[in-house]
Amino acid sequence: MTPPDSPSARAEAQRVRILDAAQRCFIAHGFHAASISQIAAEAGISQGLIYRYFENKRAMILALIERQLAADQRSIEHTPLSPDMVDGLLASYQQWARGESLGGHDTAIASVALYAEITAEAQRDPVVADVLRRHDQLTSDKVREWLRQHDVARGVAIDEAALGERTLLLRVVVEGLAMRAVRDPGLAPETLRALLAHAIARVLGD
Repeated sequence: MTPPDSPSARAEAQRVRILDAAQRCFIAHGFHAASISQIAAEAGISQGLIYRYFENKRAMILALIERQLAADQRSIEHTPLSPDMVDGLLASYQQWARGESLGGHDTAIASVALYAEITAEAQRDPVVADVLRRHDQLTSDKVREWLRQHDVARGVAIDEAALGERTLLLRVVVEGLAMRAVRDPGLAPETLRALLAHAIARVLGD
């Protein structure tokens, strides 16, 4: 284990500090409107120090994508496949609808605003698009394996085509729910719960 006061640990802590500040600025102002000077001020450091860790804002957004990939992997590994997922998704919708970011980084879409910014930037920047697509494929692979293990535990015969469909359905439900929270924040909880219960039952193969 790296000692917390070692040079490498301090450098990693500084990098995380900058990334956290960049994420807050991107959410508040948008990727292009947020400046390096704003990010430096948010992090409480000099602009020059930022450039020791990140070449530019693109490097920051790529690092945020990579960090989210790692968080998604952890989240998938620790989320039980059960109907309780409906309550979790409903709670996420309600937070997104209030314009709040979900706690921590261990969610597929911690912030709808950041998710939208990264998606929009991928439309403009092929490098960001390539990294985002790789992230998306790795996450889908992880979800698919998660569902496979769920089926194995239940003694269900593995159907590869159905696994692919169920994986896609879960991704569409989560991503669509985030966007719907922004566009239609007043959905009745009982209506949304019923729809989510139906979708999650299909994801679980019930």
